[in-house]
Amino acid sequence: MSEPSVKDPWSEEQRALLETRTRAVAHRAEVAVNVVGTEVLRVLVAGEPCALQTARIRGVAEILRLTPLPHAPPEVAGLTVRGGSVLPVFYLRAVLGLPLSALPEHGRMVLLGAKEEDQLGLVVDAIEGTARLDLSTLREPPPTVAAEVKAVLLGMDPQGTMVLDLDALLASPRLIIDIPLPRVGRS
Repeated sequence: MSEPSVKDPWSEEQRALLETRTRAVAHRAEVAVNVVGTEVLRVLVAGEPCALQTARIRGVAEILRLTPLPHAPPEVAGLTVRGGSVLPVFYLRAVLGLPLSALPEHGRMVLLGAKEEDQLGLVVDAIEGTARLDLSTLREPPPTVAAEVKAVLLGMDPQGTMVLDLDALLASPRLIIDIPLPRVGRS
């Protein structure tokens, strides 16, 4: 007994198109495997382009509610709640020693920290997106870059973007909130 022949639902033209699409998708997957460089988040800080390695970033969020802390240093933006945890939030521009004038009206916050209890937020002017960056192409910053910024820089990319060292940034004493209690005088 011979088996009944199954009619192919695709025409020769459709089959050729499907094969072309399949090869294109397979090629994109191969290219993605061979991508060189480190993924970075590109942001604007005080109007300057900066990049942060995404390995230490937990997310990006809109600043919805920020509770200011009285008597806090200028780099402390305040406290916010994310996922049931209270997070300290800092102005990245002030942490870098840049002026706090003309703060963005609707800033974004980059969330850092490996563990929930170590998380903090950094206020940036704008998020520009992610990109891949070959860290071997970084060069020394020019002498005009402030010492506070140089202390937390990995280097400058070929386009002049400051690539921040998040380990150095997280170790900065400017990311510690130490507000002295006001003295109440006795009569």
